[in-house]
Amino acid sequence: MVSVRLLALCAVALLLAVTCSASDAQRTRQHIMACAKDWADKKIPYCQCNGPAECCGTCPFCSKYRCDCSGYVSNCLGLSHGYTTFTLPEVTHQISKDELQPGDIMLCESDHVVFFAGWTDSSKSNYVCYQEPGCHTSGPHYAFESVVPYPFNWNPSCFVPYRMNGLERTQSPISNLAPKDVLMRAMFNPASFPTSRAAEAMAADAKVKEHIKTLKVEL
Repeated sequence: MVSVRLLALCAVALLLAVTCSASDAQRTRQHIMACAKDWADKKIPYCQCNGPAECCGTCPFCSKYRCDCSGYVSNCLGLSHGYTTFTLPEVTHQISKDELQPGDIMLCESDHVVFFAGWTDSSKSNYVCYQEPGCHTSGPHYAFESVVPYPFNWNPSCFVPYRMNGLERTQSPISNLAPKDVLMRAMFNPASFPTSRAAEAMAADAKVKEHIKTLKVEL
């Protein structure tokens, strides 16, 4: 006969399991941005986890996510596994430019995905993003933050704003501006993109640098 004590212990264990699962599912924008920053702070190297060709170092998430652009996004969104740029629309939905808030993503289904971390100012011309570039780029070959023009500094017609399903919109009217410390850490790095797009990236670089000169941010 099963004892009352054993049943009670089982009930407690089940409750804890359900509580942990609920907590994992209730991913907030703060969790997402903290995760994105953590990857950048640790400079986690890009890796597709399918051989040395596209792996720039040791990836701690190969068993579940990968350390490529979409694996990075999948991990920080708290998804069940590593989605790709082609499958991320299964768990996200398209939003407008004006709806973008930190924790949303800019997605080019055929190529790349980055985290939106906030506008540099109210003009909504440039934003801070977190991304994992590929090993085929000039560098850096790890997660990093930068300032890029909207929608992106190359192939702009491909990048579209998306939001994870179930992620609530923050109501604060200034929540879509990048925090001062995030903006000050961000740097624009055109070398992080394929050489074939170097001219396009350098043109965007000049545009962003001119814009940054106009920013009135207290250091």
